[in-house]
Amino acid sequence: MNIKMQNRVFILSFLLPAMLIYGIFVIYPILSGLTTSFFQWRGTGAKTWIGFDNYQKLLTDENFINSLMNTFKYTIVQVPIILFLALLFALLITGTKSAKWANFYRSNIFMPFVLPGVAIALLWATIFNPINGLLNIVVRTVGLDGLAHEWLGDPDTAFWAIVWVKTWASIGFYTLLFIAGISNIPKEVLEAADIDGASRLQKSVRVIIPMLSPVVKVVVIFLILNSLKMFEEPQLMTAGGPDRSTEPISLYMYEQAFSNFNFGYASAIGVVFFILTFIFSIFTIKTMGGDSNEEH
Repeated sequence: MNIKMQNRVFILSFLLPAMLIYGIFVIYPILSGLTTSFFQWRGTGAKTWIGFDNYQKLLTDENFINSLMNTFKYTIVQVPIILFLALLFALLITGTKSAKWANFYRSNIFMPFVLPGVAIALLWATIFNPINGLLNIVVRTVGLDGLAHEWLGDPDTAFWAIVWVKTWASIGFYTLLFIAGISNIPKEVLEAADIDGASRLQKSVRVIIPMLSPVVKVVVIFLILNSLKMFEEPQLMTAGGPDRSTEPISLYMYEQAFSNFNFGYASAIGVVFFILTFIFSIFTIKTMGGDSNEEH
């Protein structure tokens, strides 16, 4: 065996365990879900072949269409909000002259991100409780009884309550990404802006933000993918209600599988959502990464 072949075998010996694990826990479930989508199956017993019936049902399923629209609504609303706030906090923290206070702000804003999603959802469900929740208690204590509300029981406020919780929980991660991007900007560039007499706002808008373009692209892609995968917050805070106004497609798929025991239909939902997410992700990556090569 020549040296070139030995190197290939050596490299393959390191890749095989990872490829095996990936195949078992990623590729196999995807193929299994695709196969199951063509059957009627309750999770146990024999499967009944029904062809494309599950996919035809999706076209007329109002609840599926509603959950799909809710998913895209979460994405459209959350992405700009979290993007703006994360960038704002990053600029404020990096602009803090005291290193001690900068570290304090950085630690506190990142803290919610390390908490389990289930714990966060249950915590805020308790805060939004209409009877003894902290939010209504504070509102009544300051004499604004008219503002006390059944926050998670009203379709007009339940959606925004979940958006708030998702923003609070995840903003720290994206803020740190922006802080890392800002710290990589050459100091000479920032010093040149100071010499030219640029104010803090001008330096942020005209120098820092344009140079953060690669980080912005990464953050937007992460935000979109994470918004499409929303599950814990609506599942634990509202169970998709009231009147399915907060139900994303992931929760509807879960309901079909583990409440209705319709695993074939749930698999069809998963396949369609996987295809839509894949297309949406590729489009986003192509759009955000579509910079033309410039000569410098």
